[in-house]
Amino acid sequence: MRGLQLLAVTVGLFLTAPLAAGQVTPHTPSVGSAERTAILTALRTHPDMRFTFRHLRVWNDGSRAIAYAEGDNGIIGGFKIILTRDGAAAWTVIWGEGDGGSNSCIAGARHYRWALDLIASHHAQPDALFPGISAQTRELEQMAKDDPDSDCVGDLEGGPA
Repeated sequence: MRGLQLLAVTVGLFLTAPLAAGQVTPHTPSVGSAERTAILTALRTHPDMRFTFRHLRVWNDGSRAIAYAEGDNGIIGGFKIILTRDGAAAWTVIWGEGDGGSNSCIAGARHYRWALDLIASHHAQPDALFPGISAQTRELEQMAKDDPDSDCVGDLEGGPA
């Protein structure tokens, strides 16, 4: 009987482990936290700049981290930005799309595919960190095939060289 109980507990732990791992999601740094302040410092190009976030999410991958911020800054308008941090280094903006400007669907598809792959390289679920990125990437890739000369994304910053 004791052997069956041990087997049942072992099987139970084995079956629940994937569920617990699947429930891990990126977090939103709390207002006033050191993490949020560090991200805001990386985003600000002017000390008085204010942000309204629709999304601000962080995923920690060991000693490195990746963050996604989407919102409006009141000066240049809407933005989508990916930042990374390695170890104790400061956050760095490495990818972005902003209101205004115009870039081709081909450039947009390449830009979004690069971001999708970058997020995955940090062992994060891309759509959990950056809501809708998978669908947006597929849409841009299809638009690039259908009409390669059309413009369909705003200002692109960082990303693929």
